[in-house]
Amino acid sequence: GPVVVRHMATGGATSPRAAVIFLHGSGDCGAGVREWLQSVSGGEFERRLADAGVRAIYPDAPAIPYTLAGGCMQAVWFDRKRMAYDAPEDADGVSRSVEQVDGLIDQLARDGVPPNRVAVAGMSMGACLALHVAYGRGRHAGAVACAASCSTFLAADSCVDQAARDRFGAEGAPPSPPLFMAHGTQDGMIRLQWAEATRERLVSAGVRAPAELLTFPVGHELCTPEVQQLTAFLLEHLSGS
Repeated sequence: GPVVVRHMATGGATSPRAAVIFLHGSGDCGAGVREWLQSVSGGEFERRLADAGVRAIYPDAPAIPYTLAGGCMQAVWFDRKRMAYDAPEDADGVSRSVEQVDGLIDQLARDGVPPNRVAVAGMSMGACLALHVAYGRGRHAGAVACAASCSTFLAADSCVDQAARDRFGAEGAPPSPPLFMAHGTQDGMIRLQWAEATRERLVSAGVRAPAELLTFPVGHELCTPEVQQLTAFLLEHLSGS
């Protein structure tokens, strides 16, 4: 088939020993979420990563017909029929986007940064994809350094639950990559309860999710203290490796 070259933004270290793949939310792009992270952190997000030898990569989602936008083409990682906890997961869209991120992880490995020095993080829909990449059915699930989820949830019927249970739940199974999870208490798009239910499901599937959701008094957005804590988490799990 045709080779699709997708755009992405990059920042941080130029000769990295570790990397963060940060996945944007619906209708955004890699450059957009990069600017958002830099803005709310006063430039500290990439500066601190660069100082630690970590490259930041912000890939773009493909443009596909998006049901929530009336079927118009939008940059989204997968489709959503409804913005609801019990809406069905778009299995085909998810698996195509997991493969896109797995391909980036393959490329990093060829460039000398193995999966155990790669963090997968995201905002909103991108965070949902990060959970799939780190704990679901992707080729590098269970092998990445850590994952970070800001303002997201997994659909009630998500394939991640069973995949994680199979991988991390068995006796003597390797520990899962640790997970950072944050949410705004005033989020009017993705309810706090959906994120909390997702966290509980991940814990019961054997994922090293936090004992409680990190919450901030904001809406569906990134905020300064959240990005500071996210940065500290990423550095903690990428610096020792």
